[in-house]
Amino acid sequence: MSVTRKLYDGDSFLAEFSATVLACQETENGFAVELDQTCFFPEAGGQASDRGVLGKATVSDVQIQNGTIFHLTDRPLTVGETVLGKLDFARRFDFMQNHSGEHIVSGAVHRLYGLDNVGFHLSEDNVTLDFNGLLTREQLLTAEREANRAVTENAAFRTWYPEARELASLDYRSKKELDGDIRLVEIAGYDLCACCAPHVKTAGQIGLIKLLDTVKLRGGVRIVLKCGWRALADYNCKYDNCRDIGNLLSVKQEETAQAVRRLQEQLTEEKQKNAAQKRRLIETMIALGDPEQRMVLENGLDGKELQLFADGLFRRKGGICGVFTAVPNGFGFALCGEEQPLNAFFNEFRQHFSVRGGGRNGLIQGTVSASEESLKSYFHFL
Repeated sequence: MSVTRKLYDGDSFLAEFSATVLACQETENGFAVELDQTCFFPEAGGQASDRGVLGKATVSDVQIQNGTIFHLTDRPLTVGETVLGKLDFARRFDFMQNHSGEHIVSGAVHRLYGLDNVGFHLSEDNVTLDFNGLLTREQLLTAEREANRAVTENAAFRTWYPEARELASLDYRSKKELDGDIRLVEIAGYDLCACCAPHVKTAGQIGLIKLLDTVKLRGGVRIVLKCGWRALADYNCKYDNCRDIGNLLSVKQEETAQAVRRLQEQLTEEKQKNAAQKRRLIETMIALGDPEQRMVLENGLDGKELQLFADGLFRRKGGICGVFTAVPNGFGFALCGEEQPLNAFFNEFRQHFSVRGGGRNGLIQGTVSASEESLKSYFHFL
């Protein structure tokens, strides 16, 4: 099997190239095209592949097998022809900004706290990096400042394949044991790591490096990262949201969180007052209702209120009591009664209607697909 010459190894900013088509095979998803050389980076190391065009064919995916790179295209190419390839370079540069930023962050975390990057994923929408230990908020902010210091200093990137003797003398990061030729990416003064992907030439090309969400994962931590244009877009989105919230609440942007907390406290207080009033209303409705009525249709009740209403009916009137409230495509309900007769009643109820729900200890709740008239007819004896 032939080996494709990797033009991106020599120049990560190369966006156009000419190549000879060596093979083209139809697959379920398109045509797998093999070239003698390419600047399309294949999916590898947690990073999605480049995209672009080969002649008039669209390249939607790129994979590598045993050194041969296959380009998935939407139309066939003729073996032996020379074809012009063009990258979607905006996408490539976005990937380089975020992958290069990840190297700086991972190097900082390793240098400052001794943790290793054990996982990495880079796609159009998301960048995550996993570390084999926990980090505090303060530690993350320190690592973020260190990473952005590399940007302000415009630290230089270098990529090369060291000879075995040189490689043995170097202390470099790697997520796994590697064999064969190993490509190193050095960020002067900040990091040295094995990596096969394209990178920027200087840290200043990355722009802002911002650490966002963090979650605990398998004894360590997963960090969501955004760099460069992604970080700017994320900031603009959050700025717009914060501005709109501030305008709605008539507060300054820096006061929005405090204002939302106050509003949440007020809402909780109002909910508690409303719940107490509904409980009193339910008790009044039960007291003033028909002494013989054990089935009630009352709209606007939530699950807890259905339960309270049915339980109040049962305590006052005994037997089997049911309360229903309208929901999309039917009714929500709560049934109360002595456990054994209630279960027998519910089994029969399910045979007459399409019912979802269940319960125990004398209370059954759920939903039923039925009309008001059919329910009243069925429950006329309650």
